[in-house]
Amino acid sequence: MKTSNPNLERIMYVSIPEGSEQDINGFRIDSSILMPVEIPIGESDWQIQDLSWEMIVAAMLKIFAWDPSHKDIEYYRSFIQAVQPGINEEMTQTGIIKAGKKDYEISEEIFRALANYKPDIEQNLTNLALVFEEQAELHANLNNPDLAEKKIEDAFTTYKRAVKQHPNSEEVIFNSGNFYLKNGNMGKAIELLTHFVKITKDTEKKKHVSDILKKIKNLSTEDTLFNEAYELIKIGREESGIKTILKYLESNKEVWNAWFLLGWAYRRLGDYKNGKEALLECLALNEENVDTYNEISICYLELGEYTECRKKLMKALRLDGDNIKIISNFGILALKENNTEEAIGFFRTVLEIEPEDEIAKKYIEFLSKK
Repeated sequence: MKTSNPNLERIMYVSIPEGSEQDINGFRIDSSILMPVEIPIGESDWQIQDLSWEMIVAAMLKIFAWDPSHKDIEYYRSFIQAVQPGINEEMTQTGIIKAGKKDYEISEEIFRALANYKPDIEQNLTNLALVFEEQAELHANLNNPDLAEKKIEDAFTTYKRAVKQHPNSEEVIFNSGNFYLKNGNMGKAIELLTHFVKITKDTEKKKHVSDILKKIKNLSTEDTLFNEAYELIKIGREESGIKTILKYLESNKEVWNAWFLLGWAYRRLGDYKNGKEALLECLALNEENVDTYNEISICYLELGEYTECRKKLMKALRLDGDNIKIISNFGILALKENNTEEAIGFFRTVLEIEPEDEIAKKYIEFLSKK
């Protein structure tokens, strides 16, 4: 039996002959469960007589890396623990060495496997996240922005998982906080680093992080100019709001919220080009705000840049799959591209989530008459 997963294409499953059941460190081999084995490259004539426990463990770890929801995953976990109880420490060392040599493909697979095999060990998740960060930096240096963005997203996902599973781990909270800080998500960075200060017993690190928090809070969105700009834009005085927020940005270029306000104001004025540029600055500092993707998608839509509009809407949908503003904008994009049936489908989806949405109702009524 073979798997359709491309990362597991060389995995085959074999049966242990009946009567060969045995106990290994208290674990009972079950001959009714197929054992995975990875066929070595170039060895198409591999024979079952060559099978070893080590080969089975290696294949099981590969499944932990790429198919952690496998139906027999808990059996595999118990099997590995019985056959190679020290595998986590051994593989961690190998993964770190491989990462040091920039052999990221292997180190990523190792830490993917360990993060799913032993999620209770916090270092497994932080090691995986750090490998993603290193890969993102490598791709950025090689001018591969799409690959760099993908690895940053993988790191975000891993840190979220780590914080959820280990909310009081100093290592997890410190690394996660610094990651969010580096990637411009100031709100999440403040939340995590503040928590770190509360739980850490390391006085030197505590002082260092406290100093960072003071600097961040000096850039707080509670700044008078920021609030003034927001109020001006909200009441329809966009031009005055733009002047105010530009003044704020002179000394606060790292505040993503300020770039968002600027882009929002330009978009409301119909200045989609400047709105797009401001919102791109915002995304460079914070890639996790759904409203930013919504605003910039409108700018791309009005500028006729439909491909970029779709990309940004897809990013937004991955962050918030039930956001009716995003789904509505997909519908409007479909209309712009003369795809009436697709547009109706999006607006119907909006009504499934929010039956009283007036915009979706009007579009469906209008399109149904065409």
